[in-house]
Amino acid sequence: MWHHLIWILVLWLLSGITTANQVPQRASEVALIGTNRTLVCNITSVELTVWMFNNKDQLSQGLTIFTPSQYALDVRNDDTQMALTVITADEDDEGLYSCQDQGNPVMEFILTIEIPPTLKFEFSNSIHSTNGTVDVTFTEETAVQCIARGSKPLVSLRWEVDGRGAVGEVATNNSRDDERITVSTLRYIPNVGDKTLACITGGQQVVLSKKVEAKINVMYAPKCSLLISNETTNEFRLFCRCEANPPPNNYGIYVNDSLQSTEKEVFISSQSPAVVFCNASNIIGADTTDPVELGEFHVGQPISGGIIALIVCVLILLILMIALVIVFLQRRKVKKHQDSHGRTLATCEASKIPLPVGGEQGKIEDMSNPSSVPLIDQSSQKAEPSEQMNKEVTEGKGDPSKESPQKAEPSEQNKENTDDTSDPSKVPLMDPSSQKDVPSEQDKENTEGKGDPSKEDVPSEQDKDMTNPGEGPEIDKEEWKAKHGDGDDDEDV
Repeated sequence: MWHHLIWILVLWLLSGITTANQVPQRASEVALIGTNRTLVCNITSVELTVWMFNNKDQLSQGLTIFTPSQYALDVRNDDTQMALTVITADEDDEGLYSCQDQGNPVMEFILTIEIPPTLKFEFSNSIHSTNGTVDVTFTEETAVQCIARGSKPLVSLRWEVDGRGAVGEVATNNSRDDERITVSTLRYIPNVGDKTLACITGGQQVVLSKKVEAKINVMYAPKCSLLISNETTNEFRLFCRCEANPPPNNYGIYVNDSLQSTEKEVFISSQSPAVVFCNASNIIGADTTDPVELGEFHVGQPISGGIIALIVCVLILLILMIALVIVFLQRRKVKKHQDSHGRTLATCEASKIPLPVGGEQGKIEDMSNPSSVPLIDQSSQKAEPSEQMNKEVTEGKGDPSKESPQKAEPSEQNKENTDDTSDPSKVPLMDPSSQKDVPSEQDKENTEGKGDPSKEDVPSEQDKDMTNPGEGPEIDKEEWKAKHGDGDDDEDV
């Protein structure tokens, strides 16, 4: 019996030694001030689980929480885990949280609370700031301070200019933790193109980086140049162009060391040589251009835009006038050629008309003058029967068996046509397209040798002469061409 009691005592002592030597798991947790943070512990018994704060304050027993306004409990994963949530964590909640299962410490959590800083710029009295814009001077060293207050833990600070790392000397002064102040000083020389300056925090885990930014207004003295142009042949335009920030408030243009104008532009005579220069100033400084000697015409200076535009307009007008003259001459030449060709055709057509013999020599001479022949469109007239008859009468080639002993008197219409044709001045100008030369029935019978022989008239002496080619004058197209040409040349017609 005593042996059994001894063994139980030994086992109990061994179990106590093992429990005392058990080391719990440890983890670090960080919470942003004012937020909730949950700590999770692995357990075997819900009723026997206890949460402790700094190993002296018991927060819960099983599912019972002693301060429900600050903490909350919940069981997870089929009662194998218990979670403790710190509600709206503040600096007083920072410390050691331990979880004990059946009196044994299982897990420990070290909770840290982070507090973001407040940032601001501080400038020396020599730097002026208005509505977040900092006035700095080009080529002069500028000192700017960035101050971070109230952070936990203390933050680090870095600088940026236009999104790039600032080039300059940076000095950081960290205060004691209880003051929670970090100061960084930047000394750099601004460039003309600088636009923004920023200070950015770092060194915290759950607090996002904060940035304070200021606009930079880089001020610099004027940098001037004198522009000279010839507006006219006897006048120069002088323009003093300056780049500055702020813009220049004083200008001066000098001619032969005498102040010509206090504006940035002036016109002077170019009839005599001169030495010119200009200057300008603002609150930062001033600048003066190098003297320029002007001759009478100042060769080498750019021509003004107005003169160039005038020259271009004159050239365009000259080109248009030349084009119009060329078009006019071409049309005139074509029209003259068409008129000459029409007169030639009319003359050739008129040469086929038979003329009376005896006492009509003056009319024949008039017909030889192409200018007196009316213009008749050859293509619009149909005179095939008359041409055949004239050809047979002229050449004397008719059929003797079909010729009538007497020739019928010409009709009134034929007489009128004959008279009008013999006198070119009486030939009316008529529309060729509205006229057709239709032979009469009597002409057809005479041409074809038909008709009643007993009713046919005896041919007159004039008709006989025209029938016999050896006795009367003959006007033929080939003879006309041999005498006056073919009519293709405008001067012959």
